[in-house]
Amino acid sequence: MPKKNELFNNIEKNRDEFISLGDSLFDCPELGFKEFKTAEIIRAWTESLGIKYESEIGVTGIKATIGAGNNYHIAVVSDIDGLPSKNQNSFIHSCGHSIQTTVSLAVMKTLAETKILDGSDVKVSFIFTPAEEFIDFEYRDNLISEGKVLFRSGKQHMIAKGIFDDIDCVISAHANGDKGTLFDINSTLAGFTSKKAVFLGRAAHSGAAPHLGLNALHGAVQCENAIAFIKDQFSSNEGVKINPVITEPGGNVNTIPDRTVLESYIRANDIDTLFETDQKVDCCVEHCAKAIGLKYEIENTVGYMPLKQSKQINKMIKENMLLLCDEEDIVENVVSGASGDVGDLGYLLPTVQFGFSGIEGRFHSDEFVIANKDNCYINTTKIICGTISDLIACKSIRPSNPNFFKDKEFYLKNWLKMK
Repeated sequence: MPKKNELFNNIEKNRDEFISLGDSLFDCPELGFKEFKTAEIIRAWTESLGIKYESEIGVTGIKATIGAGNNYHIAVVSDIDGLPSKNQNSFIHSCGHSIQTTVSLAVMKTLAETKILDGSDVKVSFIFTPAEEFIDFEYRDNLISEGKVLFRSGKQHMIAKGIFDDIDCVISAHANGDKGTLFDINSTLAGFTSKKAVFLGRAAHSGAAPHLGLNALHGAVQCENAIAFIKDQFSSNEGVKINPVITEPGGNVNTIPDRTVLESYIRANDIDTLFETDQKVDCCVEHCAKAIGLKYEIENTVGYMPLKQSKQINKMIKENMLLLCDEEDIVENVVSGASGDVGDLGYLLPTVQFGFSGIEGRFHSDEFVIANKDNCYINTTKIICGTISDLIACKSIRPSNPNFFKDKEFYLKNWLKMK
């Protein structure tokens, strides 16, 4: 088996090609389930290496597998979608997903050219997942109604379709906004659900006969206050964030509102807290409505689970980072309020998503620029290849989830609400 320095030398040999590929993908931003040009680039690259793949998984998703080992199966997972730019008629890779895709393809070529998997009991799948950004709901809901996807998230669709059923662990990487350091490991992502509460009252003339009405807006305002109070029942470590907004107040200055809509994301750092918070918010809606004689409706939309990372894989990740940098260049255990559907994978499988710096400008804005291409593309590729090499070499450090199918059954039923 090639040594790590051989892997790293191969990456250096292809440095210019990988950076050029990254530039091409950055210039090809597309929204979720619309990543058709991106998928073409991925397929062409994979075909040039003679690697078999399955495509059009959830419209644009791809799974390519290298190696013939049957004892351990690693997934290198990358998001492929972009975001709308400030000009809503154009798009931009302002969350760094083009970097993830580039790194996955660079790792793929490195493994193929060095033949590191030959004769090993390991295989590696590269899973390119569409639609991570939680946006463009009308388009995605139309795809669901047409039977083309099952959920708004690419990973959730792929999980439900069994794409990860044969996987033992997941390795991913994502750009961060750090300055002065190079990498982060074992960071958390918050989980979230989306809730829409509709308060239903009775309209009446607000001047002549307000007592004949039932003010739906009053129920929503009471609910906002109740939610503000329950947030104090959770510790700061649990990361509970609820910021409800009245999106449809109803009525007018001369009419008692008979229908008011309150909407909010509910965020938390662990799944038990998220479920508990969700139930408490439902209680706020129910009892604030009933207290003044209103009816109510609650509509829940599945979001993303909190990310819990694998300590075993992160230990290997850090060891490979330290081949490229000093200890002070690595940030550990960052608690983030951001979310991602990689959290759903982390619930089911040993998963890591380490961070890499090298970005100028704000994320999710037109200011986003890939400033340090060596760190984003080259060093990140080396870390993943080095970690795969460690997993090949040492069977005793290969984490997996023996309860995967039991956990998946719970996940499909209780999180995705599949019937």
